[in-house]
Amino acid sequence: MDSQMAPVMDAGATALGPAMGALKDRLRDAAARDPMESILVTVLGGAILFFYAEKGHNPKVTSYMDALVYVSTSVSVGYADIFPRTKAGKAIASALMTFGPALAAAALSPPAGQERVAPADPKLLEVQRLVCEKLDAILGELKSAKAG
Repeated sequence: MDSQMAPVMDAGATALGPAMGALKDRLRDAAARDPMESILVTVLGGAILFFYAEKGHNPKVTSYMDALVYVSTSVSVGYADIFPRTKAGKAIASALMTFGPALAAAALSPPAGQERVAPADPKLLEVQRLVCEKLDAILGELKSAKAG
């Protein structure tokens, strides 16, 4: 980092501390509340931002669809033949590549409060009960051996 930027970054981090905490909490809540909506907003909104950041500066970004392809691959597998050229485009790409994969991984999760819990398998519960009984018996024998 440029030595002139270090004091500015430190001052900014100190001043924005509480605001950043609130922003992070709101973003986490939104992602948990509806993961599918969060990734859609990220991809579609990110593509708009990326398009306007790169338009006229990047010969590979001539349409919204170009930006959409770039953004959608940045949040998942990372394959694209488009690379950001502007500072704003690089910042957008960095954010997408940092947070996008986690959002994409959760995209098909149910919204918060609607998690589906599979019913317990009675056979599995019986096996677990037997394992616990066996472990309790082993523990009892170990305690007896230690005491004796």
